[in-house]
Amino acid sequence: MEVVGIGAATLDDLWLVPEFSAQECVSQAVQHIQMGGGPVATALCVLGCLGRSTGLIDCVGDDASGHAIVEGLLSNGVSAEGLHTIPGARSASAVILVRQQDGARQIHYLPSTAGDLKLDSAHLQLIQKARLLHINGRHEDAAREAIQAAKAKGVLVSFDGGAGRYRDSIRDLVLQSEVRILSREFASRFCGCDDLDHLFKELLTPPAQVLVITDGIDGSHVALPGGHRFHQPAYSAATLVDTTGCGDVYHGAFLHGWLEGWSAEQCADFASRIAAQNAEGLGGRWVCPSLLDHARQGLADR
Repeated sequence: MEVVGIGAATLDDLWLVPEFSAQECVSQAVQHIQMGGGPVATALCVLGCLGRSTGLIDCVGDDASGHAIVEGLLSNGVSAEGLHTIPGARSASAVILVRQQDGARQIHYLPSTAGDLKLDSAHLQLIQKARLLHINGRHEDAAREAIQAAKAKGVLVSFDGGAGRYRDSIRDLVLQSEVRILSREFASRFCGCDDLDHLFKELLTPPAQVLVITDGIDGSHVALPGGHRFHQPAYSAATLVDTTGCGDVYHGAFLHGWLEGWSAEQCADFASRIAAQNAEGLGGRWVCPSLLDHARQGLADR
């Protein structure tokens, strides 16, 4: 596997609704879909659909949600070889209400009861044979052990710092990664301020090869060691439906370009474009089937 990820996979139950309500009521939904989710898992799905060999390391239950999570990964080219299925455990799930008029969301999350992830020798072999290890701070102790294994074999580490996911205990994981893609909220909490110059100064430290600070509709800010820095404007979705998973899609697309040896500008432009396309449909992996079709067509044209 080129890319191995450690993170929590979920089963998302998404409902497109005309309006949110704080009162007890009955209303008719516009659209409904079930789809696998989770930041690392979704980034791997994007990479898988772009032709990368990928695999997720996580724990799921042996319930119906767990089976659906595995099927969703496999359908997007992500190996389930690193998954541990825990008998009797409940898999992670979420109900996501998406407001039709503007794509705003209300997310209700139910965590898994599968317990802490413990890496075994097979996991460590997968990591050490990969080109890149992708983490986001979930399964914190396992991620720390995985980084040690990756460093021993020269495997790159990328860190996804999503909004609302900062905590002091994972600072060391960020600082050991070579590819750092952080939301502005995460970066600001890490540094204790919101000034971009200060964020770049504090976060673009060795062994970082690139730092990306994503900023929603304001695009992303990218910096490389040596002082090169630029702003990547966000693309607009043709029709905005749902922003679920757009940041995760950005991560997967950016990492694909980075592994291809593209320039940082090419990586950021491609990632922004694919993330915008994902917002045109319901669900965090809405863009994956079209990416898979393009990848298959590209192979057929060779």
